[in-house]
Amino acid sequence: MKKRILRIIILLLLVGAVFYFNGGFEKLLKSPTVQAFGDLIVDFHTVGPIFNLTNMKPGDSETKPIDVTNNGSVSRIIAARGTRTGGIGLDPKIETVLNVTIKDGSTALYGPKSMTDFFSDSLSQDGILLNTINAGDHKTYNFLVEFPTSANNLYQAKSVTADLSFGTITGNNVVFNEVYYIDTKKKTRFKYQWIELYNPTRQDIRLKNWTITDNSRTTVIRSDKKIKAGGFALLSDDGTVWKLWNEPKNSLKIKVVKKFGNGLDVDGDHVVLKNSSGIEVDRMSWGNDISGFTPPAVNPKAALGHSTERQTPGFDTDAASDWVDRNPPTPGN
Repeated sequence: MKKRILRIIILLLLVGAVFYFNGGFEKLLKSPTVQAFGDLIVDFHTVGPIFNLTNMKPGDSETKPIDVTNNGSVSRIIAARGTRTGGIGLDPKIETVLNVTIKDGSTALYGPKSMTDFFSDSLSQDGILLNTINAGDHKTYNFLVEFPTSANNLYQAKSVTADLSFGTITGNNVVFNEVYYIDTKKKTRFKYQWIELYNPTRQDIRLKNWTITDNSRTTVIRSDKKIKAGGFALLSDDGTVWKLWNEPKNSLKIKVVKKFGNGLDVDGDHVVLKNSSGIEVDRMSWGNDISGFTPPAVNPKAALGHSTERQTPGFDTDAASDWVDRNPPTPGN
């Protein structure tokens, strides 16, 4: 009996392996309504133009739910773009009177604004900012188009078609992502301080001769190591600190020659990151030091044993609101 069960299991494994290596799962999961935009998996629930608006009457509306999944390993700021792909009718075109609203649940993220403005706003560098989706999570965005009841007969027999695309907003250089400066061990608190950098770009970046400056002095990164695209680097002046944390095993760890400044000031300090050419690429601060943001603002002092962390890796508006108190700290994530 056991041998028979074993044969059946082996047979199933073999069949499964053949199915897998012939692209079975990929074909099974593939849908004509689903598209990938980098780490994002987007289900439009329709094939062809997302909106094909014709013969609309005053008071009519149409809603399209779009499911977006963050298939990456870090949180992402989501952005959308709308593109006019066709339509019928002379000026004034129907999109000048149609209103567009984008919602996440009951929360309006955009609009109501005219569809003409929607197309125009989509042309900006980052498209239309929606909100954040954490790694592995998904959200349903509802795109609502309304024909106002106040519209007149100028728009009869006119139409417009439109498509949507999605992407993520990232920075263009390495940034500070998390700072741990207030350890529970007061006597040796400088020893256990660490800084996490994040590379939101699409290329690996060499960190040799980059510098970190606080309110007292400058620390130089002497190690000739690269931070990978979409990766993290953990910096400390004592390698034993990582025995206290559960960071990913493959994390890039860089030991700096001296502690940051004269030790990061718990009550208030700032850090400035410069590349090997001496060009400033990022800065931030906390506590009673407000110099790390534009305009100057307070990033509250972290609680004992907590860190201060960027809300979304790589998303930098130079504002204190980019940062949160993180408990527990998450080095390398």
